Amino acid sequence: MAKSKSMPSLKNKVSSEENVRSSVRSKMSDGLQVQTAGQHVTLKTNAFQNKRKLELFIECTDLVQLDTFSRTDPMCVLYVKRLGQWMEYGRTESIPNNFHPKFVETFIIEANTTVYPRLRFSVFDLANFTSKDLRKHDFIGSLEIELETLLESDGGSLIRTLRLPGDVKSRGYIHIYTDDVRESKTNVRLHFGATNLDKKGLLGKCDAFFEVNRLLTKNDHFHPVYRSEVVTRTASPKWAPFDINLQKLCNDNVDGQLSVSCWHFSNSGNHTMVGEASLPLNLLIKRTVRQLDIVNPKKQTKNKRYSNSGTLRILHCHVDRQFSLVDYVRGNCVIRMVCAVDFTISNGQPLTQDSLHTMDEEKNEYSQTLWTVGKVLSSFEQDKKIPAYGFGAQASSNGPLPYMFALDRESGHVELENIDTVIDAYWKRLEDVKLGGPTYLAPVIQQIAAYAEKEVSQSSQHYTIGLVIVDGIVNDVDSLIDTLIDVGNLPLSIVVVGVGPADFRLMDELFSRNRRQLRSKEGKTLERINTDFLSLRRHATNPGVNDSMAREVFANISQQIVTFFKSKGIVPNLPTKMNVKQPWDECNNVSDAPPTRPSSPRMHKISQQVAARCPTCGHVMESDAFNTCSL
Repeated sequence: MAKSKSMPSLKNKVSSEENVRSSVRSKMSDGLQVQTAGQHVTLKTNAFQNKRKLELFIECTDLVQLDTFSRTDPMCVLYVKRLGQWMEYGRTESIPNNFHPKFVETFIIEANTTVYPRLRFSVFDLANFTSKDLRKHDFIGSLEIELETLLESDGGSLIRTLRLPGDVKSRGYIHIYTDDVRESKTNVRLHFGATNLDKKGLLGKCDAFFEVNRLLTKNDHFHPVYRSEVVTRTASPKWAPFDINLQKLCNDNVDGQLSVSCWHFSNSGNHTMVGEASLPLNLLIKRTVRQLDIVNPKKQTKNKRYSNSGTLRILHCHVDRQFSLVDYVRGNCVIRMVCAVDFTISNGQPLTQDSLHTMDEEKNEYSQTLWTVGKVLSSFEQDKKIPAYGFGAQASSNGPLPYMFALDRESGHVELENIDTVIDAYWKRLEDVKLGGPTYLAPVIQQIAAYAEKEVSQSSQHYTIGLVIVDGIVNDVDSLIDTLIDVGNLPLSIVVVGVGPADFRLMDELFSRNRRQLRSKEGKTLERINTDFLSLRRHATNPGVNDSMAREVFANISQQIVTFFKSKGIVPNLPTKMNVKQPWDECNNVSDAPPTRPSSPRMHKISQQVAARCPTCGHVMESDAFNTCSL
C-alpha cells in the first residue's frame, strides 16, 4: 500500500524475538500494588481495564507448499488455553491459491492475561472448502505465544515463524497486528463501481475485485477489512453493495484514512494490482467525494505522463446508527409490562399434587414463570406499576368473576407495585378462586393492547410488553389470529409462556418468533413479528435454565422494540438522568431470590444463574468466550 512502511527483514526480525518485559512493568500496566524502596505504592487502575478488547489481524508470508500440483489454500485457527486445555476460539476465512494471505476475518479477544494466558495460531491448508473438520485438512504449522507478549509488542505488531511441534524447520511466517477495539453501534453501507480500468495486458480480459484496507495506526500498516466478489469481463465493473460496522472499517475513527485497492483476478492466485485510491473516511461519510483516481504506484514512478489506471466511483454511502433498547430507555421511553395468568379448569384443582396451580412452591410453574420471566421483562419499569390480571376463573368467595379480573383479590386493583407483589397476589388469589373455562386468549390480548393504544411519536415514546402464562389449550384460534393482526401495528409485544406437559405445537405456530406469516380468513396478514413463545418444561431440564431462558426472551423482545421504533423513524431522545438497573443485576446473587409465597411459612427460593444473553441489544454474553469472535 502507498502508506505502508517497508517490511523489515524477516530473518533479522525472527532472530531478534524479544523477551517478555519485566513483571514489575506488567503489574504496573495491570494496576496492581508494587512494593518500591520500602514504600507501598498503590497504582491507579481503570475500572474497565479487564474489559479491554484486542483485535488481532493475521497475515502470512512464504507458506510452504504441501501439494505438488496445487497451491496452498490457507486458513488460520486461533486456540486459547483455559484451565490447561486448548480450546478453539475462532477461524479466519480461507483464501484459495495463496502463499502470502492477508485474512479479512479478525479475532477480537479480551486483553486479560488471566483469562487467556496463552494463545496458539494454527495455519491449515484446506483439502476442500466444505468440511469444517480440521482433521480432514493439512496442517501447515503453528505458533504458541503468551498474550502478554502480544500486549507488549513494539508498534502493535510482531512476526514469528510457523513450525511443526518439535521441528525447527520453518513452514512460513505469521504476522500479527494488534489494535485496541473501540466499540461502535454504527453501520456503513457502501456501493462501489469503477470505470476505464486498465486491462491485464493487450489481449487480457478484465476480471476485477477490490479490497477496502484499514490503516492500523500503531504501525502505519494497511490491512484488508473487506474483499469484494469478482466482476468478470468488464473494464467498468459495478460491485455489490455491502454493509460494514464502523469498528471494523476504521475502529470508530471517522478521521482516519481508507485505502481501496483494485485487482485483476487470476485463478492461479497471482492477482495483479490495477491500482489503489486513498480517501479520508469523513469525506466519504459526508458524501463530498463521488469519484477518485485509481493509481498504480509502479506505473506512476516509471512514467511521468501517467495519470491513472481507472476511476473509482462511490455509488452510495449510507450511515446507519444501530440503537439499543437502553438508548431508548435513557431517552425516557416508557416500557410497561402487563401480565395475565390462566385460571381455567384444565390446569387442575390447586389442592391436587398434579395441578399446575399446585400449592407446592417448588413445583408451581406459574410462580416460577412470574419470577424468572416477569422479573426480567419488568426490569425497565420506571416508577410504573404492573397491571396484573387473571382470566378464565368461574368465581371467588365474593361471587362470580368476569372473564378477566384483577389478580389482587384484597384491593381489587389491577396495578401492583412490583413483580414480588404480583407473585404474592397470585398466591392469595389461588386460595380463593374456583377455576373455570374455556380458554380464550383473544380478549386477553385485547385487554393488554389497550395499554398500547396511545399514539407513539418522537416526543412520546412508549412500549408495552404483555406476559401471558397459559397451560396450552386455546379455544378461540380464529378470533386470536384476527386480534393479533389487528394489534400488529401497536407498540406492543406479546410473550406467551406455556406451562405443563401439553402439546404446544399450535402455540408455536401462533406466537413463535420463527412462525410463518399469520393470515386471517378475510385474507389480512401480519407482517411484523411482535410475539414470542416458550415452553417452560422444554427449557427447564437443568437448574438455572429458567433464568437464562427469560433473558433470551427479553433479548428477542428488545430487538422487536428497537425494530418497531426504527420502522417509525423514531430515534432515542437525548438521555435524561434515570436509574436504569440492568435486567440481570438482581438475579446474579443466588441468595437474593425472592420468596414465592411471602405470607407463607413454607418459603422456598428459586435459584438463579447468570444469563447467557444481553437483554438490551440481543448480543450473546457467553461466560466462555470460545464461541464468539466479534460483536
